[in-house]
Amino acid sequence: MSELNKINEQELENVAGGTAENGTWKTVCNLQSGYLAIRTAPAAQYENEINHIGLKNGDQVQITGAYVQGTGFGGGAATYVWVFAPKFVCSGYVNASYLQ
Repeated sequence: MSELNKINEQELENVAGGTAENGTWKTVCNLQSGYLAIRTAPAAQYENEINHIGLKNGDQVQITGAYVQGTGFGGGAATYVWVFAPKFVCSGYVNASYLQ
């Protein structure tokens, strides 16, 4: 397993190209089926899902970190954001396309 290098909030904001909306509450929406995975990394891979749990439409999350570009399904770009999910009392990346 490769070593992960942690970066501070300012560096993450620089990578994301903007500032985070820290503290903002968002609602999960527009899921057609399945769930919105909470992830350890900003990439759509089954292996990085936290306990393979996920959010459903209507669930609330709080943005606690900056937005970052990742790799979506099929190699397409997706934007992820670090959130706190009170439903599961955990933090991780989620695909920001499903937050409103």
